[in-house]
Amino acid sequence: MKVFYNPVQKTHILTHEIIAGKRYRHHEKKARLENILKHLRAAKRFDVCIPDALPIEAVLAVHDEGYIRFLESSQMLSKEEVIWPYTFPNDRRLSIREPVTVFTAGYYCFDVGTPIMSDTYIAAMASASGAYAAARHVLETGEACYALARPPGHHAASALFGGYCYINNAAIAAKYLSQKGRVLIIDFDFHHGNGTQSIFYNSNEVFYYSIHGDPSIEYPYFSGFAEEKGIGEGLGFNLNIPIEPMVGAAEYLGEFKEGLNQILKRFDPKYIVCSCGFDVAEGDPLGHFALTPEHFYELGTTIKSLGKPVTLIQEGGYLVDRLGVNVHAFLSAFL
Repeated sequence: MKVFYNPVQKTHILTHEIIAGKRYRHHEKKARLENILKHLRAAKRFDVCIPDALPIEAVLAVHDEGYIRFLESSQMLSKEEVIWPYTFPNDRRLSIREPVTVFTAGYYCFDVGTPIMSDTYIAAMASASGAYAAARHVLETGEACYALARPPGHHAASALFGGYCYINNAAIAAKYLSQKGRVLIIDFDFHHGNGTQSIFYNSNEVFYYSIHGDPSIEYPYFSGFAEEKGIGEGLGFNLNIPIEPMVGAAEYLGEFKEGLNQILKRFDPKYIVCSCGFDVAEGDPLGHFALTPEHFYELGTTIKSLGKPVTLIQEGGYLVDRLGVNVHAFLSAFL
């Protein structure tokens, strides 16, 4: 299996984050990449390669140009500077005063746990280039393909970053594939992909399906509820299955399969893009489900059984010591 990954993704170094007013060591760290790569290379069944540069047109197909210019401006920071957004506009009717700089980052941010640094833009673009390359490979060959994306992407909206995400990798892949046929995005990260939902909320070409921790008590809190069905042409092309924390793995997998059955009765995708969040694993510090490697293999088998070309894109997963084992178990289902 092809695996797309660029070492530049490791330059985005996060030290700490603020959760509910308290300081913690940051969970989104480069060790996540290193643990996954170690296990995939040891398996000797994966071809790890560096993707080509990402065309800016592919990024602007899902992201606002002013927002991307803002992210790009972060390269002007010194290596020591870290920008934490801490003021946010409370009236979206007000116009954005150009140019937005990293010091007014609240224009484009929805939380205080996602800092901007000098290497943030290049790392996020490198991450997105892997997702785009994977989608191209799937389109050309029909083979399942995996993008080892970090930073992750599914919380990033057209002009918003947060949840450790800056550029929406899955949205870029799905938008590219949608030029050739309808796309189903399957998102099994523990946290709802509010950014991906927002980007495709009025689209009937891309169906967004997410199964996640109940947002009434879990991040991102303001989206991911069952009544969110889409708007306009996208009405009926969005399905959220929020689940109470600590649900058993068997019940989780049952809910996941039932959701797929509902979708496939009325939507026949040509391609599948999968936002793979391994924070649903047993023991993950940011998730509260309990999937083991055996459950991840079953999850992969279920997706493969749909018989569609699949682009697999890494999202969350913060139990670093077990991350590579869980990712390998999931990907093995597609080999």
